[in-house]
Amino acid sequence: MSDRLRYITLMSSLPHIGRIFTEHGTGISRFRLEERLKLLGPDHRKLLDRVIGVTAWTGVGQYGTDAEIIALARSVMAALGDHPTLQALVQGRMETRTIIAALRRRRDGAADPGDVASWGFGRWCRRIQENWSDPGFGLSHFMPWVAEADQHLRSGNHVAVERLVLTQAFTQIDRLASGHDFDFEAVVIYVLRWIIVERWSLYSTAKAADRLRELLAEALSTAPRPRAAVPPAAIPADPAARQEVRP
Repeated sequence: MSDRLRYITLMSSLPHIGRIFTEHGTGISRFRLEERLKLLGPDHRKLLDRVIGVTAWTGVGQYGTDAEIIALARSVMAALGDHPTLQALVQGRMETRTIIAALRRRRDGAADPGDVASWGFGRWCRRIQENWSDPGFGLSHFMPWVAEADQHLRSGNHVAVERLVLTQAFTQIDRLASGHDFDFEAVVIYVLRWIIVERWSLYSTAKAADRLRELLAEALSTAPRPRAAVPPAAIPADPAARQEVRP
């Protein structure tokens, strides 16, 4: 099967993914998605996994230092030399991660960013360095979400921060998806969209479960204690006499 026909077949077999933060969800289970991805050639499957490894939280979470993550990103971008759209996608995701890392460092009391190049990636390192005290790092005129994320972090609203970050990731993907319908880029874009929607779905499910547990605990704490049909003191100790007790 030619690559062209392979990608037409693969993309045609995948259901539409709903918008993030809606009830539509991913539209396909992880198991079914993996079954479809078996149409990929081994080289492209390996490259897809590398892109996932550097853009998904589960991928970078296994690395212990910022330097390791930065080295990974540079390695993946070099491997994507024939796919500039995907290079831009990886760069955009790493730059967003750098901004969030900077906001957290400042929230945690860092008086200055130190050597941003040692823990950051991309175009905004110098801007962050020069505008450390500015809520949006001097980026707010074209990236207003940065100052908004700063407010949410300072107030401890981690759900709002998560929503902002996932929105930015989805927007970056949408911007780069144009012109890619039945090629390798289209497959990668689809999978990354799927991962984002699944992440929010799982996050929302966990949040809903926590809320349900809170409601149940509250209900149980305020509910009257159940009463026995017959007061314990009225139940005779003699089994023979106990048989005469009526409900």
